[in-house]
Amino acid sequence: MQHVLLAFYILFFSTGFMGGAALVVLGLRVRSRLIPPLLVFQVLFLVGLGLVAFYAYLYGLWGTVPDPLALILGIVLTGMNAAIYAVAIVLVRRISPPASRRKAYPAAAEILAGLVILKSLASLALSAVGTSRPEARALLDSEAWSLAGYILTGLAMAAFGVAVREPLPPGEAPALRPLLRAYGLCALVFAPMGLIEYVVETAGLPGLPFLSLDHLFYLSWNVVSMSAAVRLLRPGDAGVPVLDFVPEERIRALGLSGREAQMAVLIARGLANKEIAAELGISPATVRTHIYNLYQKAGARSRVELINKLRA
Repeated sequence: MQHVLLAFYILFFSTGFMGGAALVVLGLRVRSRLIPPLLVFQVLFLVGLGLVAFYAYLYGLWGTVPDPLALILGIVLTGMNAAIYAVAIVLVRRISPPASRRKAYPAAAEILAGLVILKSLASLALSAVGTSRPEARALLDSEAWSLAGYILTGLAMAAFGVAVREPLPPGEAPALRPLLRAYGLCALVFAPMGLIEYVVETAGLPGLPFLSLDHLFYLSWNVVSMSAAVRLLRPGDAGVPVLDFVPEERIRALGLSGREAQMAVLIARGLANKEIAAELGISPATVRTHIYNLYQKAGARSRVELINKLRA
């Protein structure tokens, strides 16, 4: 059992640090307001599981953890959970600014994440007064309180998963789209896992101590973050050079619009006009118009020539 836990922690921390490094490199290559909150996610996940590993180490060393220390660790982890959902709100708002929203998913994701934060703060308050007020401790330890938390967290994760898979706002690097879609899919897959874990615990089925399905979600998130590095090293399709973003000086020199700069990056990925239209949520006719204007401004006659001119 101890060897299984040790192997998991080694795997988690190694992928976590590599995923964080991949996001840092991606942030240097692609200027985006979405990278900082993704990095904060990465740090919070690493620190959170680090605290769990510390608790497991003390438990294995002493056979128990003193109540004051256990209470402090519980408060810190609860606060970090609230911080994670606060960052989720920031990320959703940057993907779908209020002025451009057309669907209810972003608003639902923000509301549910806000409710998770409120519940976390309520748990902190109950922990603080639990020593002097038995009814507060009873509520905090009740199955109803735990079940409500699992349900609320699952709904918040599902709404977040849908929201981050929405089209990127104009001006954002299209290279982030597959990464965010993978994050969203990860959240959707693991959204019901909390309830599954609750059922397993309630039924008294055996499980690994200090290891939950949340930790498997964090591990999956790390793997997705590592994919950012893989995408950076992948060559362009169909002989088209790699272009993660159009340099600002080229945008100004050629007078490109934000949409035209997006088109150039999607062209470098080898996408056809219909695929570009689906990626950006516009019609193929609009795509053809933007691409025609892009070729005229750059003075290019082929896709390879266009990308080379934009990289110069």
